Amino acid sequence: MISIESLYLLLYHWKKKRDLSKRKKLPFPVISIGNLTVGGTGKTPFTIELAKEALKRGFTPVILTRGYRGKLKGPLLVSTTYKPEEVGDEPLLMVKRGLKVIKGADRYSAGNYAIKTLNLKSEMKPLFILDDGFQHWKLHRNLDILLIDGIKGFGNNHLIPLGPLRSPKEEATSADIVFITKHENKSLENEIKKMGVKSLYFTPLKIEGVKDGNDRLAEIQKKTAFVFAGIGNFESFIETLEKLGIIIKAYKKFIDHKSYSERNIREILNKAKETDLILTTEKDFIKLQYYKHFFGEKIFYLQISLSIPQEALVKIFDTVDNIPNL
Repeated sequence: MISIESLYLLLYHWKKKRDLSKRKKLPFPVISIGNLTVGGTGKTPFTIELAKEALKRGFTPVILTRGYRGKLKGPLLVSTTYKPEEVGDEPLLMVKRGLKVIKGADRYSAGNYAIKTLNLKSEMKPLFILDDGFQHWKLHRNLDILLIDGIKGFGNNHLIPLGPLRSPKEEATSADIVFITKHENKSLENEIKKMGVKSLYFTPLKIEGVKDGNDRLAEIQKKTAFVFAGIGNFESFIETLEKLGIIIKAYKKFIDHKSYSERNIREILNKAKETDLILTTEKDFIKLQYYKHFFGEKIFYLQISLSIPQEALVKIFDTVDNIPNL
C-alpha cells in the first residue's frame, strides 16, 4: 500500500512535469524567491530587501505574488486601500515599504498586467521578483533563490503531511543561490554543501526596532509585554524579543496568516491587562488597522529585515545585468 508521503511525492512530480511543459516567459528578467518548507523562512523581509537593493541599482522592481489567503483573484496592483483579507497580509507589508506589488495566482498574467498597468519599458530596467516562486514552475525565471530557515532547517526531513517539506530537500540543488536565514547553523550548512549546492550564503536577521501604533520608534526595554502573532516561526519571534530585553509575561500563538476578529482582540486585551504593552509582528499589526482603537497606546510591533551579504548581491545583480535581451 502506498504511503501518504509517497502519494504526495508522486503528485508533486506530476504537477512539476505538467507545469514545466506549460512554462511561459515574460519579456523582462525574473528572480524567484522561495523555500522548501511550510512556515516562515524570511521570504517577505528578503523580498523587500532585494527589491530595495534593486531600486538603488537603477532597476524598477515589481513583486509578483499570489497574495496568500487574499480572496481577490487579480491580477491587480496592490495598494493600501485594500484590506488584508482581500490581497493578503504580506503584499500590504511590501506596499507599506514603498514597493510595487501585483497580486495574481497566475504570475505570467500578473507580469503582463504589470507591464501594461505600469507602462514598463526596457529603459526602466524592469525586474520581476517572484514571491514564493520555488514551486511555481509555470513561469520561467532567470535566477532561482532558495531560503532555508537557520533554526528549523528541513524539520524532520519528511514531506507534507508528515513533515514540513513542500519539496524534497534534494531540490535545493536546482536553486542558483541558497541562503540560510536568520540564524547561523553549521550542521545545516554542511548538510546543504554535501548535497552539491555551490552558492550558499548566510543572511542574518536585522532588528530595525520596536514601533508604536503610529509607526514611531519606541524604547521598551525592561517593560512587561503580552506577545501574540500568527506567523510560521513563532519561537524565533519570542527569542528575538527576549534578546531585546523585553520581559514577556504571557503570549498567544495563532495560526500562520491569522485573520483577527473582534473576539480575538478582546481575548488579547483580557490576557494583557497586567502588562505594560502588547507586542506583535509588523505583518500582524497590518491586520489590526480596523481594531487599533481597541488597543489605545498599548500596541507595538517589531520591525525586522534581513541583511543580504554584499558578495551575494553582486552575484545576483551581475547575473541580471548579463541576461541577453529577452
